[in-house]
Amino acid sequence: MPRNTARSIVGHTTLKNFNKSMLAISLSIAGIYHANAYDSVTFFGDSLTDGGYFSPLTQGAFGLEESGQFTTNPDNTWATSFAEQLGTTAVANTYDGSQTGNNYAIGGARAGVDVTAFGIPVASANSQVNNYIDNNQVDPNGLYVVWAGANDLLAAAEDPANAQATILGAVASQAETINTLKDNGANYILVPNIPDIGLTPRAIDQGPVAQAQSTGATSLYNQFMLSGVAATGANIIPLDTFSLLQQIASNPTAYGFTNMTTPACTEDLVTDSSLFCGSSNLETPDANETYFFADGIHPTGQAHQMIADYANAVVTAPSLIGVLPHIATTTGLATNERLQSHVNQIQSSEQKPARTLWAVGEVANQDIAGFDGDNNTQVLLGVDFAHPNSANAVTGLYGNITQKDFENSDVGTGLSDIDLGEVGFGVYHSNKFGGLQINGAAGFGNMDVDVTRAVTLGSNQQQFKSNADGKRYYANLQAGYPLQVSNIAVTPYIGATASRVKIDGLKEKEMSGVAMQFDEQKYSTTYGKIGLKANHTLMENLNLFGDIHYQKQLSDNREAVTASLNTLSNISFETPMVETDDDNVAMTLGVSRNFGLLNANAGVTHSQGDDDDSTSLFIGLNGAF
Repeated sequence: MPRNTARSIVGHTTLKNFNKSMLAISLSIAGIYHANAYDSVTFFGDSLTDGGYFSPLTQGAFGLEESGQFTTNPDNTWATSFAEQLGTTAVANTYDGSQTGNNYAIGGARAGVDVTAFGIPVASANSQVNNYIDNNQVDPNGLYVVWAGANDLLAAAEDPANAQATILGAVASQAETINTLKDNGANYILVPNIPDIGLTPRAIDQGPVAQAQSTGATSLYNQFMLSGVAATGANIIPLDTFSLLQQIASNPTAYGFTNMTTPACTEDLVTDSSLFCGSSNLETPDANETYFFADGIHPTGQAHQMIADYANAVVTAPSLIGVLPHIATTTGLATNERLQSHVNQIQSSEQKPARTLWAVGEVANQDIAGFDGDNNTQVLLGVDFAHPNSANAVTGLYGNITQKDFENSDVGTGLSDIDLGEVGFGVYHSNKFGGLQINGAAGFGNMDVDVTRAVTLGSNQQQFKSNADGKRYYANLQAGYPLQVSNIAVTPYIGATASRVKIDGLKEKEMSGVAMQFDEQKYSTTYGKIGLKANHTLMENLNLFGDIHYQKQLSDNREAVTASLNTLSNISFETPMVETDDDNVAMTLGVSRNFGLLNANAGVTHSQGDDDDSTSLFIGLNGAF
C-alpha cells in the first residue's frame, strides 16, 4: 500500500481511539488444575482485551504479517493466556465475521458510546454485552470479563469542558453493563479497574503536571466506577490494576522489566499504535519481554502475560481457600477413626480392667483435594473406666494432638503450604445390650491454621502468609452385631458421624493489589458408614484384627468462601467451589499382643476416594493401672 495512503488512514481521527486505549498491568501466576471451576470465560472491552478484531484489515498491510492486536505482535493480549489457564480458550471476533468466538472486545471501544474506526463500527462494552445477550444464553457457572472505561477517561482529557459528564456517563454505562449480565444470570463477573495512566510513556512525555493529573483522574474514576458496579448487587470480582502498576513501577527489575518509560515498538512504524507492531520493529530483539509498554499506553506481550497470571491468581484463590474446611473435616474423621480402632480393641477384649491407660501414635501420607501431605502425625492419649455394675460397659476420656502439613514447593501460584494443628479432647462410651454392641463419642478440637499462598509476578515470586484459629465439634454413634464364623469373631456394623468445622477469617498482611483476605468459613456435615470388623486369635496372646468400611457424606452445607483484595476490601466476592470427595472406602489391618498387663498393637490403614487418599501406620500401647 502506498505510503501516502498509509498516512491517510493513520490520520483518520477515530484512529486516536486505538492509541488511547487504556494501559494494562500484569502479574505472573501459574494456575492449579483443581481450582479451575469455571465452565467458560467470555470477554468484553477495549484494546487491552481485543484479540484481533481488526486483524483482517491490518495483516498484510504495509508489508506487515504480524499485526492485529494492540501489543508486540505476534504476542497475544492477556485474554488468550487467561482463558487457557482456566482450561478453555479465547477466540476473537473479527469485524468481517471471518472468525467468531468468545472474545467480543474491540480496540477503541468506550464504556457506553459506540464509535467507528477505519469506517468500521466499534461497539461499546455496553453494546457488546447487549448484542451477546440477544444471541446467547448466559452460562451461570461461566466467568464474564468487562474491562472498559480508559478510552472515556482519555476522551474526557481531550474535552475538559465536558469531562465530568463524560466520566459520569462512563460510570453509569459500566454499571448498566454489569447489571445486564447479572439480570441475565451471570454469577461471576470480573471487573478490572483502570491502571495508573500517569505512569504510561504517553503521560511521562507530557511532563510531571500531566502525570499527576492523569493519576488523579484515574483514581477518581476507579472509585466511582467500582462503587457503581458494586451497587448493582452483582458478584463482582475486582482486579486492582491501579495498585499493581504502581507496585511494579516502583521496582521494575524485580519483575523482569528493564524499561517502564518508553515504548518497545520503534517510532518509524506506519502508525504509532502497537496494532501495527511486529517482531521486526522492536527497539531490541527481546523488547517484548523486557519493556512493559509496547507503545505509549498498551502493554507488551510479557506485560499481557502478567495480566493473565494476576487475574488467574485472584479468581482461583478463594476456590483454593474454600477447600480448607474439607481438609479440616477429613483430618478430624481420621482422628475419629483412630479412636474407633481403640474402642474396637475394648470390645474384642474379654477382660476389661477397672482402669486402663492407653496411647496411640500415627504417621500418615495423605492427598486431600489435590494437596499432598507427607509424614503427618497425631497422638491420642486416653483412659478407660470400666463400669463395676456392668461387665460390658466402658467409658473413657481422651485427648489428641494432631499436626498436618500439606506442601507444594513446586507451585508457581497457589497454596504452597497448609499447616493445620489441632489440640482436642473428647469422651467415649461402649456397651453391649443383648447381642448388640453400641459405642459413641463426642469431642472438640481447637485448630490453628497457617496458609502460605505463592504468587509469581514475572521473575519474582512472593509468599503471602495468613493465619486463623478454628474449631471442630463432632459426635458419632456406631452399632454392630458380633458373630462367630469358625474361629473368627466378625461384627457387621453401621454408624454415623456429625461434624462441624469453623475456620476464622484469613488475612494476608501485605497491602497490595495481590494480597487478599478471606472471610470466616463454617462447614457442617453428616456421614453414614457401613462396615465389617473382625478379630482372630493367631496364638496365645496374639491377635489379628481388621476393619473394612464404606463411608458416605449424607449432608453437606459447605458454601463458597467470600474474599476481597486488601486494597479493595469493601468489595467482597465469591468464586465457584471446588468439588471434593463425598465418599471413601477404608481398610485397616493390624496385630495386637498381650505382655502381662500391657497390650501393644500396630497396623496400617488405607482410605481411598476419588480425589482423597491416605495411608497411615499406627502403633498403640495400653495397660491397666
